[in-house]
Amino acid sequence: MKRPNGFSVVEGFILLGVVLLLAGVGYVGWKAFTKADVTAQSSSLSSGKTVEVITTKADLEQAEKALSELDFDDADAAEAESQASL
Repeated sequence: MKRPNGFSVVEGFILLGVVLLLAGVGYVGWKAFTKADVTAQSSSLSSGKTVEVITTKADLEQAEKALSELDFDDADAAEAESQASL
């Protein structure tokens, strides 16, 4: 007796089920990946610090004082500062 070529109906349904299952898992994974990426971008944009607008000379002086209190441990910064004061 000659064996028929191709898939039987049961094999076709099993193959279709496996393909649909893989597509569903891939879709859910992709949505989770893109949601995590959007969340990471939005959290990096909002670091929780607010920006104050400088409108007066007192605001400018306060900002300069705050910047001068920061300690940058960078040799290039010291070199750039010395070149700026020339």
